[in-house]
Amino acid sequence: MIVEESKTEKKKNLKPYVEVKDLVTQFFTSRGIVKALDKVSFSVYPGEIYGLVGESGCGKSVTSTSVMDLIPDPPGRIISGEIYIDGFNIIADLNKMARIKIKSETDVRIRRYKKAIKRHNNVLSKIRGDKIAMIFQEPFLALNPTMTIGDQIMEVIMLHNISSISNSILRRENISSGEVRNFITEFYSINDETQKRKEVNNFAASYAIQEFEESILSLLATSDDKQYIENEILNMVRENRTGMNIQNIREIKGYFDLQNDIFQNTLRLLQAERNGDSSAIKQFNSELSKLKRIEASSFFLLRLKLKFAYKYVMKEYRKEARRRTLELLTLVNIAGPEVVIDSYPHELSGGMQQRAMIAMSLASNPRMLIADEPTTALDVTTQAQILEIIKDLNKLIGMAVLFITHDLAVIAETCNRVGVMYAGNIVEESSTIEIFNDPKHPYTVGLMSSVPRADKKREKEIKLETIPGTVPNLITPPSGCRFHPRCKFAMDICSLKKPKLVEISERHKVACFLYSDESEVE
Repeated sequence: MIVEESKTEKKKNLKPYVEVKDLVTQFFTSRGIVKALDKVSFSVYPGEIYGLVGESGCGKSVTSTSVMDLIPDPPGRIISGEIYIDGFNIIADLNKMARIKIKSETDVRIRRYKKAIKRHNNVLSKIRGDKIAMIFQEPFLALNPTMTIGDQIMEVIMLHNISSISNSILRRENISSGEVRNFITEFYSINDETQKRKEVNNFAASYAIQEFEESILSLLATSDDKQYIENEILNMVRENRTGMNIQNIREIKGYFDLQNDIFQNTLRLLQAERNGDSSAIKQFNSELSKLKRIEASSFFLLRLKLKFAYKYVMKEYRKEARRRTLELLTLVNIAGPEVVIDSYPHELSGGMQQRAMIAMSLASNPRMLIADEPTTALDVTTQAQILEIIKDLNKLIGMAVLFITHDLAVIAETCNRVGVMYAGNIVEESSTIEIFNDPKHPYTVGLMSSVPRADKKREKEIKLETIPGTVPNLITPPSGCRFHPRCKFAMDICSLKKPKLVEISERHKVACFLYSDESEVE
């Protein structure tokens, strides 16, 4: 079944959560410069699953690592472009981190500026895992073999979620019957089952009682007595209280809230520097200095404790993080999460490792997930289960997904919109239904024709179609349209100019001179 574009029909009024504009990524090698991505542009909207499909070597994984700014340097670098995550351009300071001087294909000099790189990496460490997360293609290589699964997931929670854990603990320790009553009233006013589950999920997370989520759902489904339900939920919360030092929790929360204020001001400073606004730069530098003085004076003792006695000071948070880790492992359908949480990666099967990677990516509730071929090397049954988990998460918490694969069947089953990549370029983009029913670009047509389909009758002697030739060497890519040496519709202009990705109908874009005369400006 091909997924409909229901989630993107309303996107005209939405801003994209991730927007990539004219992204250029290259790798400097002894054999020459690999032009891996050449002005790639696309957007992913909140709540949708956007698929990126193409042959091996077309640049899908480089695109995902570029969006996360995880290109290994050396030998790779993002050369130019813009990558907006939740409205913030994460590579706005690209030119301040390094100067590149290209003397020849094999002689490239790069001067790096450590101070700018340090600030950039500090900002990105706050964004990765919090606003956007990634499931890597090879979970065994992505997981740390020296740490247990639980410790790796807890590390993400402790890095990004201290303030939210503090708020949950404070709410749990001071919950009132009125708050539970309001939740019950809100729940019964909802008709959609998925929305009801979301409401329970939000309530359980708000009061740090996620382990009781299924119990609360069952209670609400089996009883109509609101007073009885209220008393039962209050008992669940009270049984979960730890009697911890609330004053310490408030102090730790205050410190990490201050750290978040410093981070937000750093983002504003970067944006001001990008715009060249000298008055704003002066203002944000002044605010940062003020916040850092508060940090040095008001939290001096706490900072010493965190540096020399971190585990002792944060022990209550670690208990909460461990509990959340168990909930995440349960969410991704891992059998025996109590055992798996203390297991090392080599003790798990490939499917369980991938589930653990998904749990880790969900640890700080990001609004977008990048799945880079998450079903590669898994058996068919496990593949189906992993895909079902990703689709359920998309429905349950409204998480946007950038799904990367070379499997057209997976694209048809999972994605709302599709971008087709070839040799570092997106050559076509449309809804999944339109791509499968009415492909336009010759490369997309070739991909669709090469797949055996049960709904199409073929004569026995007719062979499956193939695309002649091979993917070009990206050190010396073809001039103009990179597909023209393999295209049966190639014209003279195809080897001279690169076609621009243009909209030929509503939400259907194609980069081909068969449909438009527009070309990209070099």
